[in-house]
Amino acid sequence: MRRLTSPLFAVIIIIAAAGSTAFSQQADKPKHEIEIRATVAVPSGSSNFSGTGASGSTIDFGRDFDFSNEWGFDIKYAYRSPDGKHKFGVEYANTDWDRTRTFTRTITFRGETYVAGAAIEGNLRQSTLKGMYSYRWGNDKIRIGPMIDFGVVPTRLDLTGATLSGGSRKTEGEINKFAATIGYDLDYDPTEKVSIFNNLGAIAFRHDRLFHVEGGLKYHASRNFGVVGGYKYQVYKWVDDPNFLRINSHGPFVGGVLRF
Repeated sequence: MRRLTSPLFAVIIIIAAAGSTAFSQQADKPKHEIEIRATVAVPSGSSNFSGTGASGSTIDFGRDFDFSNEWGFDIKYAYRSPDGKHKFGVEYANTDWDRTRTFTRTITFRGETYVAGAAIEGNLRQSTLKGMYSYRWGNDKIRIGPMIDFGVVPTRLDLTGATLSGGSRKTEGEINKFAATIGYDLDYDPTEKVSIFNNLGAIAFRHDRLFHVEGGLKYHASRNFGVVGGYKYQVYKWVDDPNFLRINSHGPFVGGVLRF
């Protein structure tokens, strides 16, 4: 939870400023929505990063590091047009996984050879910064339609430990590409207090593969404030020349909602 503290304080200040005008909104249905989520992610996947003029070893996140569940955060803003047909969104999310394991094999990562029997610390980080647009059909109860989202998903793996070159060294491998997916977005409001949502996006471009899906429920205790809970699953596979990084993550999320 320590990684949540600083970003959440900043967002709380933003929400407090927005909330000062929230109660003055008298429209039938709030058009703006801010969500702050705490997420729990279970990762799997693999990576291979070569150094200059060197080949790399494929590192399996499960076999080599057994990365455990980790807390992260997700901040989302959405705007729905008065007629409900247009939905715009912005999202920022981040999760870090840390693990120290004694390797049973020798591996090469970014030109450094980490020796078998040494304790190696691995840090895996995935961030998301993207925008979204959806055009939806329906009525006051249900809206569904095609969606496109786009942005960047920086993903990085750091290793720290004893190497053949002597002493403890830290090496970093990162792939940072523009990401875009197409899919659908669904909002279903069976009552004024309950909202059910689901969205999905996917794309395959050359060797890259992107997929994400989430679904959940929001309960609005009052006009402006509510809670949210659900489940999210995502797959990102990046290939950059001989380097590749594939990460699958899934897990539940809970948080608060401000509407105005």
